[in-house]
Amino acid sequence: MHNVSVITILKKRHKKVKECLNSLVNQTLENIEIICIYKEENTQIDDFVKETQEKHKNIKIIYKTKAQDVLAKNEALEEADGKYILVMNGNMCLEKTAIEKMYNAAENNNTDIAICGYNIIDINSNELRVTGLENKFKEKESLDGNNLNFAYLNLDAGNKLIKKETIKDIKFQNYDGCQDEIFVISCYAKANTVSFINEELFFKYEDNSIQSLKNAVQIKDLKAGLVEGKKIFKDAGKYERMKNILSFIAFSKIGLRSLIELSFETGSDLKSLVRETMNYLDINFFEWRKNPCFKFKNVPNKSYWVAHIAYKYGFQQIFVKIYKKLIEKQIKPLLF
Repeated sequence: MHNVSVITILKKRHKKVKECLNSLVNQTLENIEIICIYKEENTQIDDFVKETQEKHKNIKIIYKTKAQDVLAKNEALEEADGKYILVMNGNMCLEKTAIEKMYNAAENNNTDIAICGYNIIDINSNELRVTGLENKFKEKESLDGNNLNFAYLNLDAGNKLIKKETIKDIKFQNYDGCQDEIFVISCYAKANTVSFINEELFFKYEDNSIQSLKNAVQIKDLKAGLVEGKKIFKDAGKYERMKNILSFIAFSKIGLRSLIELSFETGSDLKSLVRETMNYLDINFFEWRKNPCFKFKNVPNKSYWVAHIAYKYGFQQIFVKIYKKLIEKQIKPLLF
């Protein structure tokens, strides 16, 4: 058995593939296996991974087509024999001690998940956009809904070391563009305790330009995935404790980001989009209206507080139009 199995998904559009894989093979923790998933016909990635594999024998390769994306990830989960799982893509990198520090924290604190601090960087401008944790968590926390700061964490899997035994029933679902996010939410439903390492050891390079916007199909999948996540929490008997955190995630992902993304589509009717979005939130995550996660003193970004007030009092279209203009003028990136 390995200490950790890293599942890394490498795609042609990823601009940091070499940095990603190099950051993994240079980790200080011993006894790690690295499972690389990518298309066989992607010669540039294939050549680099195989060249790296010749130097580091702990690399496995799983080929896939686009249609087999989820199947390949779940095959990797099955094959992974590490005590802990970590999932990354080719636009993510780790500081060389990251996995060792997360592994030691999980082992020493006997927790289901270990999370390290993170930086989210604009891949086009190289500008730091988001810094995570900021001393808002104790070394060991319970996933019981009491610490609302869980709502503001990134949903990337790359800074989360997850005990495989804890999530043995969890699989990746066929949701286009949000598989890892829904996977992380599902893992939260199965976990009870989390260790935190308050060091910025994870780096994600994110495209916040208009070209990166999700389409209607991807947003439909995200909506379905969040509802599925809610069901998993209910089945685990944890929804009542975690409902504020989940409804904050749903509001920020669907009410804010997705609504803004859909408003960029040609021929979109903002009034209809707002009505459809509000119906989705009120039916599935009605707790958003009186959610303490949106209090001014709590939110990490005051735009959330402004948006929550605007949405509560029916000014969704005004908020979206203003924010859309700011994005078009490159004054604000799409951060939600």
